[in-house]
Amino acid sequence: MTINYRILNASAWLAVLAVMLIPGTAYTEGPLRTEYGFPIRFYTDYHYEKPDDTIWFLSGVNIQVLSYLFNVLFIYAAIHVVLYIKKRLTHPKE
Repeated sequence: MTINYRILNASAWLAVLAVMLIPGTAYTEGPLRTEYGFPIRFYTDYHYEKPDDTIWFLSGVNIQVLSYLFNVLFIYAAIHVVLYIKKRLTHPKE
């Protein structure tokens, strides 16, 4: 099986765009945080009551790269399945 790099690129971008387009899950028990990502949460934003005086934008953020790669893999597989089903339905064997 060969890797279709167009689908891989699209699935990587869809995983990143899911952080911005799909609402996150807010947790109030333990450290206050909001988790983003679909289908697996890979981007966590921690909310501190008294933020440090820092210039860094990503100071309260945790990005789990392995979970992001699993998201890309799941989206890649889903796109492949949809394209396979579409191909089988539009070109029936004679």
